[in-house]
Amino acid sequence: MRLKDYFHNKKILLIFSGCLLLAVLWFGLFSGPDRISLAGEQVISLADNVRNFYKNKPNAWGLNTYSAIQNKIIPQDMLNGRQIKNALGKDVLLGADMLGNTVMPGSKTFAIVYKNLNKKECNALASLTFSEKFMLSIDEIIILNDNSSSFSWGSTNNLPISSKMADKTCKQTNDILWNIYL
Repeated sequence: MRLKDYFHNKKILLIFSGCLLLAVLWFGLFSGPDRISLAGEQVISLADNVRNFYKNKPNAWGLNTYSAIQNKIIPQDMLNGRQIKNALGKDVLLGADMLGNTVMPGSKTFAIVYKNLNKKECNALASLTFSEKFMLSIDEIIILNDNSSSFSWGSTNNLPISSKMADKTCKQTNDILWNIYL
């Protein structure tokens, strides 16, 4: 074998190995569980946990992010010290409103808020298809960015939110609030 052929074969082997490594990395990064779907499932899980915790109480009086952590309402995979994080790694608030203020006596709803979502995350989560049972437990969905857009049953901005409407409403940085019936 000539020296020239030897280096040519090594070069081909090196290029092939590099391509194979890139393919494995690409597959590993993008074939895992869909983080948007997991974040959507976490909305349902949080809502179920809150309802279960408050099922023998007249309302969710006292619910906020801190009390939910203290009362072990939050699934373990969402706890990050004293914060709640969704599958996207974004902050989650629980309470009465977009700021996570405490639910007061007499309230029949509570809020789950996903903070600082980019446009793609906002589009996907706002237009996510939940089960009919869960969709009917939602009073309204609010998308907050430089504007505030509220979607509710039978309104001008009707639920469920279409992907076209979500794309029109979501901006670069967004918060989504799901206001949910107890």
